[in-house]
Amino acid sequence: MFAETGAVQSSIPAKADAHAELRSALYAGIIAAVLSMIQPASFILALPLGGFLSVLLYRRRSMGDPRPRAGFRLGAFTGLFAFGLLIVLAAVLTLVSHNEVKLRADIIQDIQQAQAHNPDPQAKQISDYLMTQQGVALIMIFGVVFGCVLCVLLSGIGGAISASLLRRKGPPEL
Repeated sequence: MFAETGAVQSSIPAKADAHAELRSALYAGIIAAVLSMIQPASFILALPLGGFLSVLLYRRRSMGDPRPRAGFRLGAFTGLFAFGLLIVLAAVLTLVSHNEVKLRADIIQDIQQAQAHNPDPQAKQISDYLMTQQGVALIMIFGVVFGCVLCVLLSGIGGAISASLLRRKGPPEL
């Protein structure tokens, strides 16, 4: 009977810890997404910074001191939140500005430029397929998956670095 009470008490901090993780990752993800929208290439710095910030926020919200592995996980969640926000904003901006046709034309133009630099007949067949509607959809899906993986990795690395650098030191051993 007493063991059951102890098990219930130990699960409450774990739930609070999970809330602290998600909140920290969400807030840091919002900041990383906003910073990523400033300049097209700023995501290279904004996402690791978001991962770093998520560990800082987590440390403030909980009594825990995450290890680098947990810091990577926290940063990865930050990257997922930032990516989700960026995708939603990009989709809304594309639909509001009616740039769907321009986006497709830009993709086809890039494929044609790459085709002009490659005389290989097999490359021409591939590029001809990529200029079809299915090919453009394939390119966009690949781009979204690649972007998600990149966001998760960059933010995760920032979180792991933060967790390893900001680790609280215990008393010195004698």
